[in-house]
Amino acid sequence: MVICEGQLRGAFKGFKNTDTVFEFYGGRKWKQAVYQYEYFYAYMPQAKVIQEGGGYVLKVQGMSSSVAVRPV
Repeated sequence: MVICEGQLRGAFKGFKNTDTVFEFYGGRKWKQAVYQYEYFYAYMPQAKVIQEGGGYVLKVQGMSSSVAVRPV
């Protein structure tokens, strides 16, 4: 189930660590829940947060992998 969908604010530089916060236009923020490093640069990419099982996953347009996130 899609929980949140839209554009991420500013420059997106991929997945890093558990301090990484992803902010959607409209103000919703999600924090990376696990360490997973993958560099990918995009300016204001389309993205969505999907509920899978008991958690949430962020998928960013142009990236083949996704990352576990939690609401801020």
